[in-house]
Amino acid sequence: MPRHIPRIYCSDCNSECFVVPEYQLNHMLNVLRMREGSQILGFNETYGEWLCEITRIRKSSIEIRMIYQTRKFVRAPKSALGICQIKPDNMKCAIEKCTELGVTDFYLLKSEYTNYTNDVNKLRRIAILASEQSERLDIPNIRAERHLNEFINNLPADYTWFSAIERTEDARYPLDFDVVGHSPGFIVGAEGGFSDTEKLLLNQNTTAIRLSRNILRSETAAIACIAFAGMMTK
Repeated sequence: MPRHIPRIYCSDCNSECFVVPEYQLNHMLNVLRMREGSQILGFNETYGEWLCEITRIRKSSIEIRMIYQTRKFVRAPKSALGICQIKPDNMKCAIEKCTELGVTDFYLLKSEYTNYTNDVNKLRRIAILASEQSERLDIPNIRAERHLNEFINNLPADYTWFSAIERTEDARYPLDFDVVGHSPGFIVGAEGGFSDTEKLLLNQNTTAIRLSRNILRSETAAIACIAFAGMMTK
C-alpha cells in the first residue's frame, strides 16, 4: 500500500461508501488538494480500513466509495488515563501522544490545583488526527470533565488503577506490577501535582507509582504512564 495515501476517519458510512465529516473538508480540499478520483484510506470501528476513491465533492460534503478492505477492525488492548486539566497546548500534547501510544479511554478531571478547562470537542478532533497519523483503527473515548474526588470514589471497575504521586517514598515502578488479565488505568495531576487530601484519597483507592527519579510535567507524566502501559500488557 503506497504510504502517501491519506488516512481519514469516517464515522458515517454504509456498506458501500463513507461520508467524510464536514470538519475534514478544508484539510482534504485545501491542504491535501484532493479532487474527485483521488484515493484515501477510510476507517472506523465498524468497517476497519478500506482503500477508497472520492466520487463526489459538494459544498458541504465529500462522498467516497469503498474499493477493497485493507485491514479488518481489531479492538486494541484497553488502557485508561485520568488527567487533571492543564494548559491547552500541554493538554493537546498529552492527548495527541497518548492516543498514538494506544489510550482507549481518557477521563478529564478537575482537581484542587486545576486552573484550566479544555474544549472536549477540540480534544476529540486532536485524538482523531492522532489516530489517522498513527494508523490506529479506533478512536479513544474522551469523557467530559469530572471532579477528581468523585472520580476516585467511583473508579471504573474494568481497570486496575495507578496514580503518579510525586515524592512518594514507597512507590514502585509500574513494571513491578503484574496486570495480566486486567487493563491498566493511570491518574495524573495538574501543574503542582495533588493536594494532601487528594493524595490521601488516591493512596486509599489506587496504587502509587514512580515514573522517574525526576519531577515530571503533567503531560510528560501522562506519556510515561501510557508508555509503561504498553509494556505492562504485552
